[in-house]
Amino acid sequence: MSDGATWQNWSGGQQYRPHKVSTPGSLSALRDLAGLAERERLKLRCVGSGHSFVPFWTDGIIVSLDTFTGIHRVDAGSHQVSVGAGTKIHELGPLLWTEGLSLPQQGDIDRQSIAGALSTGTHGTGRTLPNLSHALLSAQLVTASGEALIIDAERTPDWLRALRVSVGLLGVLTEVTLQVEPAFLLHERKQQAGFEEVAATLEDLIADHRHCEFFWTPRSDSFEMKTLHRSTDTPGRISATEIIGPAHEIFPSSRETRFNEMEYSVPYESGWSCFTELRELLLSRFAKLPWPIEYRTLAADDAWLSTASDRESVTLSVHQGAERDHRPLFDAAESVFRNHRGRPHWGKLHTLNARDLADLYPHFEAFRRVRAELDPTGIFCNDYLAGLFDVHSSDTLRPAGFPQMN
Repeated sequence: MSDGATWQNWSGGQQYRPHKVSTPGSLSALRDLAGLAERERLKLRCVGSGHSFVPFWTDGIIVSLDTFTGIHRVDAGSHQVSVGAGTKIHELGPLLWTEGLSLPQQGDIDRQSIAGALSTGTHGTGRTLPNLSHALLSAQLVTASGEALIIDAERTPDWLRALRVSVGLLGVLTEVTLQVEPAFLLHERKQQAGFEEVAATLEDLIADHRHCEFFWTPRSDSFEMKTLHRSTDTPGRISATEIIGPAHEIFPSSRETRFNEMEYSVPYESGWSCFTELRELLLSRFAKLPWPIEYRTLAADDAWLSTASDRESVTLSVHQGAERDHRPLFDAAESVFRNHRGRPHWGKLHTLNARDLADLYPHFEAFRRVRAELDPTGIFCNDYLAGLFDVHSSDTLRPAGFPQMN
């Protein structure tokens, strides 16, 4: 893509005409770019695969980290690995496998860059498993001043808790060091079930499996249950509904049809009641909807902006085809999520503002203080994020002169 051309995210719901698009080939070039943004008073935002659905990007400078990729270092004894922040998750899995390693957890989609997945709190499912950002041990971060800082738990523990889920507000990640695990296989089972069966067995399935989730579709009022557990058996297809394979091959699903998505995390104890309210709502108002609600579990963690910060959670996702107006469905679903003190996934659509978020996140003000410290002039904060985090300093930065297209 050349400068001045239109850029859009994966679903097509966000479109921009940036002043400049850059793929810096070195750390030095990236630092110079940050300096340029500050001097020229332009906003600078990174893109991975554009798999977020909210207006994270800018009409200022869009930066691709496609040259910051691959495995840089491996510590086999501690199962720690340092990788380029632009590495896509679907590329990272096979690279780790050759080193005898696996990510401990992945989401349902593996097209994102590792930096984007960490920064938005991407997660899979498992009541004992936190989101992917919990694996972040340290990182190199290019700040608004052009400095390349090393952030870790020993030297800057608060900065690390802020960085683990930071939606790109603190700077540009260039390298991340992750706690991974020895390579493992997963045994996947899928089965169809009805409402009464799911209500009676869900808690046992969650307790008995490392990973458990379900997809419920309004149009058929049917459930597809999916469980995963570790296996030492021979990899391969067992049946139409069972397969064993490397973790990085089993975690993700193919998602070729484009959609927009809303997801909220609610306290674990509210998960089933929140779902049943959503089910009743959708059956009464959106009974022909062919897109599912996805139900997953998530362990508590200490990242300040994690949707599971300080609380065990259930995540519920609502989808609508990219070609359709998602607002009637999402507005209705959001009213249910808010009744259960749901926290929105940072990369997915919602209508909350800074006051709402401050009420939901116990460390919201702590994150805002770190953001102001690392980016006092707000070059990494666009208008959308300024509204979410009440960032007044970003008002001093001008747009690049091209209109934002939504």
